[in-house]
Amino acid sequence: MVALLGTNALALAIPWVLKDAVDAIEGGAAIAAVGRHAAAIALLAVVQGVVRTISRLLILGASRRIQYDVRQEFFAHLQELGATFYDRNRTGDVMSRAVNDLNLLRGLYGPGIMNLLNTAIVYVAATVLMLRLDVSLTLASLAIVPVLLLAVNRLSRRVYHRSREVQERLGEISTRVQENLSGIQQIHTFVQEAREIAEFRTLADGYRGANLGLARIRGWMVAAIGVFSGIGMLIVLVMGGRAVVTGRMSFGDFVAFQAYLAMLTWPTVALGWILNTFQRGVGAMERVDEVLAEVPDIPPPDRASDPERRLRGDIEFRQLTFAYEGPEDGVRRPSLHGVSLSIPAGSRVALVGPVGSGKSTLVNLIARVYPAPPGTLFLDGIDVVDLPVAAVRGSIAYVPQEAFLFSRSIRENIALGDPEASDDDVERAVGLARLARDVERFPEGLGTVVGERGVTLSGGQRQRATLARAAIGDRPILILDDSLSAVDADTERAILNELDGVMEGRTTILVSHRLTTLAGFDRIVVLDDGRVVEDGSHDQLLANDGLYAHLWRRHRLEAELEAR
Repeated sequence: MVALLGTNALALAIPWVLKDAVDAIEGGAAIAAVGRHAAAIALLAVVQGVVRTISRLLILGASRRIQYDVRQEFFAHLQELGATFYDRNRTGDVMSRAVNDLNLLRGLYGPGIMNLLNTAIVYVAATVLMLRLDVSLTLASLAIVPVLLLAVNRLSRRVYHRSREVQERLGEISTRVQENLSGIQQIHTFVQEAREIAEFRTLADGYRGANLGLARIRGWMVAAIGVFSGIGMLIVLVMGGRAVVTGRMSFGDFVAFQAYLAMLTWPTVALGWILNTFQRGVGAMERVDEVLAEVPDIPPPDRASDPERRLRGDIEFRQLTFAYEGPEDGVRRPSLHGVSLSIPAGSRVALVGPVGSGKSTLVNLIARVYPAPPGTLFLDGIDVVDLPVAAVRGSIAYVPQEAFLFSRSIRENIALGDPEASDDDVERAVGLARLARDVERFPEGLGTVVGERGVTLSGGQRQRATLARAAIGDRPILILDDSLSAVDADTERAILNELDGVMEGRTTILVSHRLTTLAGFDRIVVLDDGRVVEDGSHDQLLANDGLYAHLWRRHRLEAELEAR
């Protein structure tokens, strides 16, 4: 602010010195006197250029620091938001807010703020100096300003709505591109390139149309400002020229007045750009704030909490009913109904049931992927909502249904949960997951970088890599959510045998559709339509001749048909 005041004070001083120089020439002053005025103008211009550069460095530098801080906060907040948020929001739209909207924020806090302050200073100071030169001429030349501001204000409202539409359409395009790149193999496999290109063209046409609409409004705004500025110059030329001819105003005063009015031309023209920048910046800020205002459904881990705290592994559900967030109609349809289940520490329990029966939902609640209602889930006898999130998740080795790998080395992916793990620990986990032979064939062994989402590995290799990730460390609870579905039954049985030592003393929960691999488990819990319908050993459940027995007979029949 101080630098802007300085640069404008120096700029406003130049016309005043020019006025004195013109009056001196008219008065027949010596060449030396005129030269001193010229030197003063040159010196003022040089100093003003230096101060202006300093002001721009300070303000534009601050805008980049603001953008940096907001981006850091935005990313940290995304890390704290739970699965519910990502179920509701598309990745491409979140990326658009993190990149494009934050760039607009930088424009708001940098050039936007700078030009707003600069315009205010120039308008106030130049008007005061113009009033000192001639009050009536100043009032006449600025009489159209209220009309101009009214027109610009009406147009700026439309700029805001158009800017918001442009950002939302850009978010749609970002989402489409992200989905296409992630699913490019499926697009190629089903020969859908032409269809995707056509749909992308439709989105691009909408984005272009919104941008052209915004450009039209901005064009009208700039044109209106230019017209009004030209009218002001015409008024000054007519009235000021007459004042000079009649002797009411000196020629030096007229020149200075014209210079000050010219100094108002750019701020007036820039007013439309400033309002557009502010409207777009405000729209971007609202989109960023929509994410920052999201409250995590599960309190994020306290960075000051003790990361070494571990649970024993007792798990108990008490009349748990859970529903995911409903679709647009707002109706929440329960996925689990009145589930009561006790799993003692160190026991091995298998969850089975038809597709959609709630098995994955149950283990997701244990791992705090989704929030369990208070008073329904207890770990070590303590309500899970009262336990630190870091203590819960730090006590669970969880292998989800969808094997996800980062575009990093195999070693880094396996050691994700324990970055300090030694090479021996990683190699032991690789052996337990029966991935050693595959690793040997990779060009750089454990140092081989896998593609995005592990695309360069087969489905079975990805699953075994995530299984190796869970085998590192001594976390007391091990959850395997149908994590071996991409390997054959013999490999699954061999891996479970290898993991027998890892499961020793741990509370192990296995979700599986292959019932023949469950012989070594203490209990089998059968779910159907979100309810626990059977609970017991393999032999007990077969003797009951219920849903489990039905699933078992069907599984055996499928295995016999495959063997033929």
